[in-house]
Amino acid sequence: MIRILLTCTLFLFCVAATASTPMYLQVAKQYPENALSQQEINNAAMQGECLVQIKELTFKKKNDFDPISEWINYRSVSLLEKYSPCETLIMLEVANKKLRDNTD
Repeated sequence: MIRILLTCTLFLFCVAATASTPMYLQVAKQYPENALSQQEINNAAMQGECLVQIKELTFKKKNDFDPISEWINYRSVSLLEKYSPCETLIMLEVANKKLRDNTD
């Protein structure tokens, strides 16, 4: 759960960095030697987008109990500890498709 909160925080930071918000610009201005390069900002933004997609994948059926979504939600936490959000998204999408194809 802590990992998810940290990744959500990272996502918010990435969105702020990509949008060149006053918050990120202020921090980058204070620490110019440690400011993110444009490539790093783009990568962080991409990872943030993948986190949003993981959330979408996890909560496909909002009103019904969905064991596949529950499994994906459970797995996403452990996968995010080892892999980037985009790598995790790809793995979960493949698993989701395979599991749903087998139940239909």
